Amino acid sequence: MISQDNARRSAGVPVLAVVGTRPDARLEYATELARTLDRQLVTSFQLRGAEDPVSEASRLTARVQTPAGAVVEIPDRVSTAELAAGLSSSASAARLEGVICVVDAAHGVQDLFREDYLVPRSGHPSMATARSLVSITHVEHASLIALVNWEDVPTDELRTVLALVHHLSPRARVRLLEDLTDIAETLPDPTTTPGYDARLDRPGWVNLLSNSFETFIHHDRVVALHYDCARPFHPVRMHELVHELMSPERFGTVVRSAGYCRVASSANVTGHWNHVGKVMALCPVSLDDDLELLLDPWADTDPLTVGQSLAFIGLDLDREELVSALDRAVLTDEEFLAGPSAWAEQVKRLR
Repeated sequence: MISQDNARRSAGVPVLAVVGTRPDARLEYATELARTLDRQLVTSFQLRGAEDPVSEASRLTARVQTPAGAVVEIPDRVSTAELAAGLSSSASAARLEGVICVVDAAHGVQDLFREDYLVPRSGHPSMATARSLVSITHVEHASLIALVNWEDVPTDELRTVLALVHHLSPRARVRLLEDLTDIAETLPDPTTTPGYDARLDRPGWVNLLSNSFETFIHHDRVVALHYDCARPFHPVRMHELVHELMSPERFGTVVRSAGYCRVASSANVTGHWNHVGKVMALCPVSLDDDLELLLDPWADTDPLTVGQSLAFIGLDLDREELVSALDRAVLTDEEFLAGPSAWAEQVKRLR
């Protein structure tokens, strides 16, 4: 007969991961959560020296003897998407039950506008990642968002923060934590709640692009929109647009924008547009061998892959002005109809 302990380990050690941008608040929450649930605590201090903190968390979790499992406090530099993939893999000793993001209500929005970079433990500075790009994954991929230190935040500002985090992560439960002694009240009933879903469809921007975006926490200041256009960006005008997005006076405060785009200077490449706060990254995700086919209405190809599919989430956004600026940044009728060969020549003249 298989013992309960062996059966538990064959299914993976149950793990709740705690993430967040404020180390003190994150550790305090994780410590109390472990005590309340009678689980073993693995802290970020134990993981921070590892080249791969996720693999180290899996290794340490395999040694956990507490029947209830473990609570793992995750270091700042670990993306939650990376964490979910690592601890949900068949090679991991862990069974990820949930990802809890601890957000300091008084600083949550400001933390997304930080401009410093995180360097891997043994990596070169060129491998650094913007902290805000990592921090946004903590919110977007959480199964539970626990707001702490909210008592002194003005009511309307608190409502704004609640609505914003819900728009960023519409699939997460959002809870105000009044006191750490009531921490169990924020957790879902494990008998009625499925385990953590490690799929990457949790972020609000992904839901906006798939037209499945639904929210139940609203505030007049929090705005979300989906921009769809079949034309590539003009490289110079796109560069100017990105600078405008960073200026709160231009369209309101664009907290998050993400999606997929094309630029005429390399129009056969689909790029991942990844922007939060004051940081922007554009990374290639696919390459088309024959761009001309994308412009052929009779070809078996989706013409939207030529252009833009972008989501925007922010505060006090001027929808009409933002959409107008995006429209001005893409190719004009004349530029678009000239075709890919002309786009390439145009870029040569810009150099």
